[in-house]
Amino acid sequence: MEINKKYNKLIILSFLSIIIILIFIGITGFLTTSKIKVKTISIDETINEDNTKTLEIEIYNPLKKKIYCLISDKEKLTESDTEWIREKDNICSFNVNAGKFYIFIKDENNNIISTETDQIKINKILDLTLNTNKIYLTLGETYQIKTELTSIGEVDETIQYTSLDENIVTVTDGLVTPISNGNTKIVVNTSNNIVKEIEVIVTDIYKKASLDNNTTKLPCGIYSKEQNDLLDDILKFKVQEAGGEGTRGAVVATSRFLVLEFPYRINYFFENGRLNNHPGRPYVAGEGRYYKKGLYLNEERFQYLEAIDEGPATWGCPLMNWQDESGYKPGVRYANGLDCSGFITWALYNAGLDVGDSGAGDTERTDDIGDLGKHNELTKDFVLNGSYKVGDLIGRDGHIALIAGLDEENIYIAESLVGGVVIKSFAKNGSELYKLYSFINNMDEYYKEEGNYTNMW
Repeated sequence: MEINKKYNKLIILSFLSIIIILIFIGITGFLTTSKIKVKTISIDETINEDNTKTLEIEIYNPLKKKIYCLISDKEKLTESDTEWIREKDNICSFNVNAGKFYIFIKDENNNIISTETDQIKINKILDLTLNTNKIYLTLGETYQIKTELTSIGEVDETIQYTSLDENIVTVTDGLVTPISNGNTKIVVNTSNNIVKEIEVIVTDIYKKASLDNNTTKLPCGIYSKEQNDLLDDILKFKVQEAGGEGTRGAVVATSRFLVLEFPYRINYFFENGRLNNHPGRPYVAGEGRYYKKGLYLNEERFQYLEAIDEGPATWGCPLMNWQDESGYKPGVRYANGLDCSGFITWALYNAGLDVGDSGAGDTERTDDIGDLGKHNELTKDFVLNGSYKVGDLIGRDGHIALIAGLDEENIYIAESLVGGVVIKSFAKNGSELYKLYSFINNMDEYYKEEGNYTNMW
């Protein structure tokens, strides 16, 4: 009996010892594990090539256990969170984007040990975009430089503009004002020293837009190839500033450039440039509208012409006429220029819209410019309700023109008449407008976009 009691006591003591040992092991393991924790979180201020920053998590790991780290934008882990990385020398390193994130660490037994939160800030200007790298100006004009910053986080968006020659142009808050003719550059600088340059050309080869139908008619042969090329480049610049090729703004820009900004008046010349003439009419040297964009002012342009019956001759130079109307005599040479359809097709073509060998008016022929767009009968009610725009076509059978300006009381029409290429104003409440024109064609569906333009220059 005594032996059984001793035996039972031994069993109980053994059992208690095992329990004590297990409790000790558990407490020791818990205490040891609890010592593993996030020691520091550091963020390198250098921005990586992929626009991230390097985040380093230092782990306190006295027993040198295998530790794994994970970062997430969610507060709780999910089954999809599997991208754990093993620490190296007690450091876990991540490349992260800006934002709030959560840090998780676990031991080799998949026990989640610690959760920390932090927020990273990436503040940097990545790029500076300018709306142009070249500006053309003439005295009396100004130009506003437009910029766009690509950045991450909170940045100093201050932009500094510097003219390299203030005797040619000055610049204040991106507004460029010409002082005298010449070439210079404007330096555009961001707060973190991203630098861009804009070339500026100030020239008197054209003038600030102004309505003057008494300008001198273009003389023959006064422009060199270099001058002609410069005018072509300025015209392209105007088109781009107006919204680019195919836009309404580009058509407004080309028509205004030739009539308001070119310093001479282009002469009228019958049927010039039409190679697919109507029966009985011989064709003459084209003025360039179907061969090359730009102005037709120098003999270098002759290389683009084909199928010539008479000529060639640049604008302003003598060319054989075959028409017998409006005082023009067949077999007599007159200064070359544009007829009404020639002017409109030139304006459209240089704006990126090629209507082909098109005539004027709205006859049953399929090659009339007057067939473009949505046809509207010209009545006083239609004119006064305002459902038309600058850049729309206006005309009558046998004549085509373009609306180049609008104000409260007047319509300004750009056209080539016997006196040359001009802009004439007509009162909306007057009678002359309705005597001379019979339709307005809305060109919304023909132009791919509106672009940039104003109702008046």
